Amino acid sequence: MEEKRKISYRKVFQALTTLVVTTGCIVAMVSASRIEDKKCLGKISVNIRNSKKYHFIEEKEVIDEAITKRNLDIMHTPIGRLDIHGIEQALCADPWIAEAQVYMDNNNNLNINITQRLPIARLFSVTGESCYMDNTLHLMPLSPNFVYYTTVVTNVPTLKEDSATLALKTQLRKLINTIQRDTFWNTQVTQLVVDSPGHYEMIPVLGNQRIVLGDTALLKEKLDNLFAFYRNVLNRIGWDKYEVLDLRYRNQVICKPSLPYHGPTDHAVANMNWITSIVETEAKNEDIDTTHNADDTPLAQATAPPAADHAKVPENKAKDIHKDEKKTEHKDKAAKKSEHNKEKKKPDKKEKPKATYKGKKPPG
Repeated sequence: MEEKRKISYRKVFQALTTLVVTTGCIVAMVSASRIEDKKCLGKISVNIRNSKKYHFIEEKEVIDEAITKRNLDIMHTPIGRLDIHGIEQALCADPWIAEAQVYMDNNNNLNINITQRLPIARLFSVTGESCYMDNTLHLMPLSPNFVYYTTVVTNVPTLKEDSATLALKTQLRKLINTIQRDTFWNTQVTQLVVDSPGHYEMIPVLGNQRIVLGDTALLKEKLDNLFAFYRNVLNRIGWDKYEVLDLRYRNQVICKPSLPYHGPTDHAVANMNWITSIVETEAKNEDIDTTHNADDTPLAQATAPPAADHAKVPENKAKDIHKDEKKTEHKDKAAKKSEHNKEKKKPDKKEKPKATYKGKKPPG
C-alpha cells in the first residue's frame, strides 16, 4: 500500500503569505500610481547644452514647440495625461535640435534636455540660397537669433536627396574637418569653392592666389606640399608673384605667374615715403601762401586800415611784409634816380654845338 503524503502546513502558510504580500504590493503600487497621475505638474526646467557659447535656439522657443504649439495646458493637465514621447518627437523635428530628452522627476517637475546642432560650414548655392551643415551632413537654415562664423563654401550646386548630393556633402565634410583640425590651415583658408562636382578650390587669407585642390584624394599630402612651397619659395620671392597654385598633381605645385609682376616691396618704407611726400607738399603750399600774402599787402594797406591788417597778419609774417615793402621802396627810388641821370646825359638834338677853328678856313 502506498504511504500517504504528509501535508506541510508550514509550506502552505509561506505560499499564502507570499501571495497576499505580492497582491498587496501590486494594489498599493497601482493606487499610488493613480494618485500620482492625478497630480498636476510642478514646473518646467529647460537645459540647453552649450547655451552660453551658441544661441541657435533659446529656452522660449523650446517651451513654445514642446507646450504652446501642442495646445497643452501644462499646469492644469494631470501628469498621467502628458505625452512625453510626443513632446520629444516635436522637439527633435526642429532643425537646430540634435537630441531631446524629456522626463519627470520625483518632485513632479518636467525636465527637458536639449543638444544643439553645431555647424561646420556655411553653404552658398549657385541660386543664392544659404544654409549651414553639421558633421552628420544635416542641413540647417539660418538662425534669426545667432550668426555663426565658420568655413564658407560657395558655388554649391542645388542640393537634392540623391546619391550625388550625399557624395558632395561627404567630400566637403572630409575637406573641412581636415582644414579645421590644423591650426595653420584653419587660419589661412577663408573660403572653399566648388569648381565642379568632386573638384574644389581654396581662397587663402594671405596672398591673392587661387589654390586648385582638385578632389579630396591624398588631401594631407597636398596640403603638406603647399606648406613647403610657402616656406621655401613664397617667403623668398614674394606672395604676389603667382596667381594660381595647382595641387592636383602628385608631389608637385604648378604655378601660374601673375602679369605684370612687381618684386616684393617694403610696405613700411613705402608708407613712410608717402607720409613724407604729404609733409613736403604741405610745406610748399604754406610757402606759396606766404608769397601771395606779401604781394597783396600794399593793396590791402590802401583799402583797409593798418590796425586791422596787423590784427589779421601774424607777427612773423608782418615783419616779412615790412621788409618786402622797404625793399620795393628802395627799388623804386633807385629806378627814379637812374631815369633822371639818363635824361641829364642825353644831348639836345636842336641845339648842336658850333665847331670853332683857329687858323685858315677850311676849303669850300
